[in-house]
Amino acid sequence: MTDTSHPSPHRARVSFVALLFGMTAAPIFWLGQLILGYSISAVACYGSDHPTTVASGVALRSAFFAFDAIAIMAALAGGIVSYSCWHAVKEEKAGGQHHAIDAGEGRARFMALWGLFSSLCFLIGIVFATIGSIEAPLCLR
Repeated sequence: MTDTSHPSPHRARVSFVALLFGMTAAPIFWLGQLILGYSISAVACYGSDHPTTVASGVALRSAFFAFDAIAIMAALAGGIVSYSCWHAVKEEKAGGQHHAIDAGEGRARFMALWGLFSSLCFLIGIVFATIGSIEAPLCLR
């Protein structure tokens, strides 16, 4: 009989909710930024004869800037939470990434690292979308 241990022995050190927040905050806010930006721009650029046309470009830019700032803060918060989770479980199992992939051990460590990766990648996307919403003209007419 073999002596097996739990594949994630330090799972009690971090909460699943913290790991989930770290992995999903940045992608969700990036998607929200994309959908909100497209929908607000579409309404603003209907044309002058449409009743829902936004009259103030300043108000529209302010709305974009506010949501862009919130999305950046959420991505940073997800990265910080993921880093603190990773710091708590980084010594969960011996071996590097190849051992973790082959043996399937260290799930909490994997989820924390995935949250760091996800937050960083989507933060870059959010920043580029923010630059676009600041620099691009509101309507291409």
